Amino acid sequence: MTEDTAEAVEDMDSYENLFDRISPTENTSQFVVFRLTREWYGVEITKVKEVVKVDRITSLPSSPEHIAGIVNLRGYILSVTNLRTVFGLPYEEPTEKARIIAVESGVLETGLLVDEVVESIEIPLNKIEAALLTIPPERAKYLEGQCNLDGRLIAVVNVEKILEKRA
Repeated sequence: MTEDTAEAVEDMDSYENLFDRISPTENTSQFVVFRLTREWYGVEITKVKEVVKVDRITSLPSSPEHIAGIVNLRGYILSVTNLRTVFGLPYEEPTEKARIIAVESGVLETGLLVDEVVESIEIPLNKIEAALLTIPPERAKYLEGQCNLDGRLIAVVNVEKILEKRA
């Protein structure tokens, strides 16, 4: 074996040792976590355009029950979907903590009216399970699944299904 070949073999051995020391990283996704009544929900951050404070929502006559109205977002008119209605939760007037999460998928977009935006967290994708079987099917279709994280059960919202309902 030549000297160059011996060095190349030693280099390969050190690379193999390097790969042995590196552990594979988990596939994760970032979510915006929000609250509706006492329940926790999350929406994938790649679908979120922005989060804005609830100012004034103008109601639309003859609109579906789940449409809270529209807002003027810096000159752009955005419909607002009341997630409480979508998930069959009791109506309450928005408080000071209420927010609108502007979401989009493709060319469709809406604002999601929520009680409070809590945080942005990274969730390992292998922690997301199927939605609970106790959720009625007409509501479960708006969820991608759920995960139990730090003692909280977070339901993952399916933005595309919400946008289909909006259309």
